Amino acid sequence: MEQVLEFTGNHPLLTGALGAAIVALIVYEISRLFRKWKELSTLEAVQLLNREDPVVLDASNSTDYAKGHIRGALHMPQSRIESGNQQLLKYRERPVLIYCRNNQTAPQLASRLVKMGFTNVNVLAGGLSQWISDQQPVSRHKGAAKAEEGKGKGKGRKKSRDEKKSGTNESEQ
Repeated sequence: MEQVLEFTGNHPLLTGALGAAIVALIVYEISRLFRKWKELSTLEAVQLLNREDPVVLDASNSTDYAKGHIRGALHMPQSRIESGNQQLLKYRERPVLIYCRNNQTAPQLASRLVKMGFTNVNVLAGGLSQWISDQQPVSRHKGAAKAEEGKGKGKGRKKSRDEKKSGTNESEQ
């Protein structure tokens, strides 16, 4: 015990930092107990998807959504989640699974949904990054997939000068 007191006396900054970290951890854990939404692991989220048919909301920005999202997810960035959003309010009675790329904004949006009257709100722990790490399927934005398919099939190819004159495409001949 004397060594602990001696260390504390010799290193007040380290002791203070340790005390602050412990207090922050306790506050975080207590706030987790009282929040109205749940954080689900990938396995729990898959079970929710298979059993309860939740509304899946992707809170990522448009670029991240186009790169990949959970199949059937509605793109609902932070700016669109507001109390007057009629599209969202019609899902109030259904379970909701919300996520973003790295789980930075999803917890805040989950709290906002609870304030809007949603009762069964769930956040994907680790976000889409964890979902991908756990080798779960991801869909790409429909426009991005079609643009990739069109390459090499004549759809996205510019017509040559001769094709423009005749009004036909080589692939049509």
